[in-house]
Amino acid sequence: MEKPLGRPQVSPKATGILLFLLLLNILNMVDRTLITSFGTAIITDLGLSDSQFGLLTGPIFVFFYSIMGLFMGALADRVHRPRLIAAGLVLWSALTAVSGLAKNFAQIGIARLFIGVGESAMAPSAISMISDLFPKARRGTATGIYYLGVPLGAGASFIVAGILGPMIGWRNCFLLLGGLGLVLALVLLLIKDPERGAMEEKDGAADQQESLIGGNWWGIVSDVFAVVKSTPALAWTMVGAVFLHIPLGAGQFAIVWLERERGFGLGEISATYGLIYIVFGTAGTFLGGILSDWYQARYKGGRVRFLALLMLAVTPLLISFRFVDPSSALFYVGMAAGMFSVSSFYGPAFSTVQDLTPVRLRGVMTGLLLVACNLLGLGIGAMMTGVLSDVFFANGMFEPLTKALLSADILSAAAPFSFIVASIYLEKMRARA
Repeated sequence: MEKPLGRPQVSPKATGILLFLLLLNILNMVDRTLITSFGTAIITDLGLSDSQFGLLTGPIFVFFYSIMGLFMGALADRVHRPRLIAAGLVLWSALTAVSGLAKNFAQIGIARLFIGVGESAMAPSAISMISDLFPKARRGTATGIYYLGVPLGAGASFIVAGILGPMIGWRNCFLLLGGLGLVLALVLLLIKDPERGAMEEKDGAADQQESLIGGNWWGIVSDVFAVVKSTPALAWTMVGAVFLHIPLGAGQFAIVWLERERGFGLGEISATYGLIYIVFGTAGTFLGGILSDWYQARYKGGRVRFLALLMLAVTPLLISFRFVDPSSALFYVGMAAGMFSVSSFYGPAFSTVQDLTPVRLRGVMTGLLLVACNLLGLGIGAMMTGVLSDVFFANGMFEPLTKALLSADILSAAAPFSFIVASIYLEKMRARA
């Protein structure tokens, strides 16, 4: 039986590529989060202040990660994407190993900077490839599966810190993970780049056929900002993503906060935190993609409205988490709810951005979204938390890091509001169409 015209089908090869991209994203997040997992040990070993640690996990990493992400996004629309990912993987893996040899703030800072450059090749290329491997109706689920790498990788990094850390030390953990990445880079050389626009409906073929090779960089940037300006739903989705990433940036201090101001011993909470992150972060990422596809097919407002409603539902738990005693069950419930909520973001938000973006600009638009999320959201969140913690401490305030983290939590309240506005504009677009 012939497949219906205009309804592209998913092949087993596409599923295989998606799973390999998931594996690489897991490694990406392990390497990126390892410094957070060993936060207290690294701060002590290298003699860092909270502001310096905030710089390492925030601006130093995300500035070049974000800026290069925009460049890599444009490059992903023009070159062989698996090979672009391979080049980035080699760079970030080598510098992860170098991080394990650092003796001071400057050395580990330079390594973190170039890790950001290498990792910036991953998301724009991968998300663009997924859009060419899966039809629009299944992109939320497929993107959610890819972003399972965030909770799995971040959670695994905490488990590595809790189990391997005491056995071989934080430096050898960095060396081990760097070597693993160099091996996986070889597999990418065997993967064929998917045909661009292959999964679009047939009546959208005109956009698919536009040349990806022609045009200059300034023209691409102008096109991107023209699309954002003319599509308020897209712009407000990006604004919501920025506010959501502020507490994610502040979360770089999670283990430091638990050990310093909640009474856990060095390394005592890392494995437990990682396990909770894997279970509830994975559930949030997976269900966020599936349920947002289900919601969009049945209700108004699309995936972003589903995301806003979910965030509003868990907000009371997120705030109470900062105040309750660690011996209380509510403490762990709030921790799990926070991981579930932020992890549910990836499938709905990234697939919405892809749906609202012309095929020829999807890679660079993903890069722009990463600039917004990481440079403005995560970077500000991490740096702000470190600086506020040092300022509050210098002024003799009780539990300064707790108050700094609460400041980031309060700012994140603007995220669901932004997603609601985006969903309203999305419905207006559909009504006009």
